[in-house]
Amino acid sequence: MKKIALLGFGTVGQGVYKILLERKDKIKEILNHEITIKTILVNNINKKRDIDSNVILTDNIDDILNDPEIDIVVELTGALEQGFDYISKSFKAKKYVVTANKSVVSAYFKELHDIATENKVKFLYEASVGGGIPIIKPLKEETMLNDISSLQGILNGTCNYILTRMFNEKLSYKDILKDAQNLGYAEADPTADVEGLDTMRKLRILSSIAFGVNINEENIDTFGISSISLDDIEYLQANNSTVKLLATSTTSNYGYTAFVEPTIVSNDDYFSSVNMAFNSISFEGNNIGPLKFYGAGAGMLPTGDAVCRDIIDMFLDNRSLGNYALKEAENLNRKVKGNYYFRTNNKSLFEKLEKEYQYTDKVIKNNTFIIILKDISKFKILELVEEFNIPSNKYFLAKVGY
Repeated sequence: MKKIALLGFGTVGQGVYKILLERKDKIKEILNHEITIKTILVNNINKKRDIDSNVILTDNIDDILNDPEIDIVVELTGALEQGFDYISKSFKAKKYVVTANKSVVSAYFKELHDIATENKVKFLYEASVGGGIPIIKPLKEETMLNDISSLQGILNGTCNYILTRMFNEKLSYKDILKDAQNLGYAEADPTADVEGLDTMRKLRILSSIAFGVNINEENIDTFGISSISLDDIEYLQANNSTVKLLATSTTSNYGYTAFVEPTIVSNDDYFSSVNMAFNSISFEGNNIGPLKFYGAGAGMLPTGDAVCRDIIDMFLDNRSLGNYALKEAENLNRKVKGNYYFRTNNKSLFEKLEKEYQYTDKVIKNNTFIIILKDISKFKILELVEEFNIPSNKYFLAKVGY
């Protein structure tokens, strides 16, 4: 019998419990071992929960760290500093760790792998990116056989849900956001989702694995969707296009690039068909070529399924999922040029762009000015936005293509 402990029993923890209970016999048939949840760390041990009476509830992490019967600690708190503390202490107690906590994996990617390596234990985190989509394991395995050159993804279901409904229903960003909050797709404070921070954390994890490079969160230039308007929707639909919050990264002999930004794609592009709360990730290797992954990006059972896959991989001693040593490389974001869609109500800035920079299209409608700038650095546009003192909610900037 293999015994594990859960740290936290929220939505994902309950999903893990449900799956392991329902699939108990099948897992035992394949592993020749029964996986049992021995202990669950909770804030309130007196709260009633629908769990087996044999499961031990505790509010003291030491009860788990000091228990020699517990083989794997499954960290599901979602907390940053507390999560790091729990995971690092578990490693030092010589326990393997599985987590779904993207915040802690992203912020402490290198540190946690280093501690795991020092203590000769394993660290898996499939559920930290893409919910139930199996992406991290295939990506790790392909890095043994391929040089991964690029990675793209729709990694946040909240943003994708909002953008899909704005295009389909011609409703405002604020109206759709309110619906998303009521339905549980968006938090009361949606900043991490709509400003791209959640996507950035996931891109940091994926790119670090794909390229073997120490890409920190501050190395990823991150922009969100909160300033999008129906004027943007109208223009893009008239031009057979849509917009997605896309995470992209590339690598070369010279360094790497990493962006999270609204990105305009044509309606015949693959990512245009990824709608509502679904996620998709694509990467390309020199041998395998392009691979695409699609599925539910969140939810109790999809995310719980990903956690359970990690638990099983640990018991199977899958050696392809080892810890990472990352090298340093130069960030090339500032050297990137491309075509950019820019919408503003500032006539003076529009006239400057029209006069001094190359563009492929422009539209003037009432007090709304739209221009498609050609072969320009995004940071040059942002410098001009700052020069003209334009508030972030008064313009929308999106890359054309990826």
